[in-house]
Amino acid sequence: MAKITVTEPAAPVHVDQRPRFESIQDSKGRTIQLRKLGPLEQGRIVVAVGGEIAGNQTYMSGFAMPAAMVVYIDDTPFGLPSTHKQIENVLSELGEEGMEAINHHFIAKYEAAQAEAEARKLQESLGGEQAAAKN
Repeated sequence: MAKITVTEPAAPVHVDQRPRFESIQDSKGRTIQLRKLGPLEQGRIVVAVGGEIAGNQTYMSGFAMPAAMVVYIDDTPFGLPSTHKQIENVLSELGEEGMEAINHHFIAKYEAAQAEAEARKLQESLGGEQAAAKN
């Protein structure tokens, strides 16, 4: 008869508690969930669109990458596109309303990051002034 020994893992298992997707709503009332693309996924999108199209920065940053970030539109799932046609299908499904919602979402995130950076810079300059006043 075989003897089986069960051991506990030495290191605790890391569980990421952050939300996996960001949810936004477009003017049609649809919920669009977006994933963050890592370097591997971004590279795969470049390969999917092809070299000539990948050289068009406006298309890549304004259309292809946002379309690749879509995980769900309402309850319809979207995988990571592997062809240019699949990217076009997501863009078609998003339509003007979906793309506008995504663009507004990115602009809001950019403005929040800018405000945070300015607040941090102001805090650092105030801290430097206070240190100089003590001397």
